[in-house]
Amino acid sequence: MKILYIGHYRDGTGWGNAALNNILAMDAAGISVVPRAITYEVQDREYPDRIKELEEQDQSDCDIVVQHTLPVNYVYDASYKKNIGCFCIESDNLKPTGWLEHLNLMDEVWVACRANKIIAEESGVTAPIKVVPYSLDLDKYQNPEGNQIDSLQNNFTFGFVGEFIERKNLKALVRAFHMEFDPKEPVNLFIKTSRTTLEGVQKYLEHIKNGLKIRKTYKEEVILAGMVDEKDYISVINQIDCFVMPSRGEAFCIPGLECMALGIPSIYTEGTGMDYLVGDAVKSYKTPCFGAVESMSYIDTAESNWLEIDVIELARTLRKMYDNYNKETVSKKCKVAAETRSHEHVGSIIKDYLNDN
Repeated sequence: MKILYIGHYRDGTGWGNAALNNILAMDAAGISVVPRAITYEVQDREYPDRIKELEEQDQSDCDIVVQHTLPVNYVYDASYKKNIGCFCIESDNLKPTGWLEHLNLMDEVWVACRANKIIAEESGVTAPIKVVPYSLDLDKYQNPEGNQIDSLQNNFTFGFVGEFIERKNLKALVRAFHMEFDPKEPVNLFIKTSRTTLEGVQKYLEHIKNGLKIRKTYKEEVILAGMVDEKDYISVINQIDCFVMPSRGEAFCIPGLECMALGIPSIYTEGTGMDYLVGDAVKSYKTPCFGAVESMSYIDTAESNWLEIDVIELARTLRKMYDNYNKETVSKKCKVAAETRSHEHVGSIIKDYLNDN
């Protein structure tokens, strides 16, 4: 069995990193895999040497192909024993995307979470669907070394890591944090984001706090905008105490998994693809998608729904985490759970799926 894996693994995006780690998981399980890159980016980001080695292989004798890209780009090739499509969706309805006929061309479809499997089935995907969770090289997170942020020391820190886009719903976290915590309390809100500038984030946060109207001055958030070196990135997120992702839709959340590997619990939106995280899910309700102007025109439209987190419950959950935090206990629990997302473990899941037929 030899697998041709087509994906965006050189892009440095969350989507690209998911493909990259799927390839490494297969390799760790002893599956012969040949990566081939496609991209929407101007230039490649750095990627592991092991994948560069795997790229040197001949693809002509591959008998299974995995296409980890937008379903609209899927091509069925009858020369392969099996054509597999790998995709994700962050809202609850595939029909507006025009993807259904492309997905149903495939012999099999892979999704990263149970929520996506349900959405795909309810939307009309008839191809067999299997859940292949994303994975990590856990060794990277064992002894993090790199830059430290002085302002995060000697405080309890809630941390957000995500793109500066509507779907991630940073506004809900900022509102909940400042509603719940007095500036004199030893609690920080750390924000690591991209697709914007430091000034852009500061202006956005100032607008939110002005809208709260509960005090004249607020505690300043600790903000890191833009790309950072991987070593420093891991070191920085290791300084937070609790990861918070109030996203309206997630097929998976790689920063949440990274935090779990570091022994850090999470607070997240109930009903999304983050139910593997150790921590607390905050209740949510369905609402039509709105404001996702950064994505393709047919994705996350108002013909679909995503999940709005309950801000009052989020504030209460932040307080509960702060008041009841036991670092030693929760850290051990997180790291044990992260083992189920190692390359070796996920690779064995993939191997079993591929051997089914």
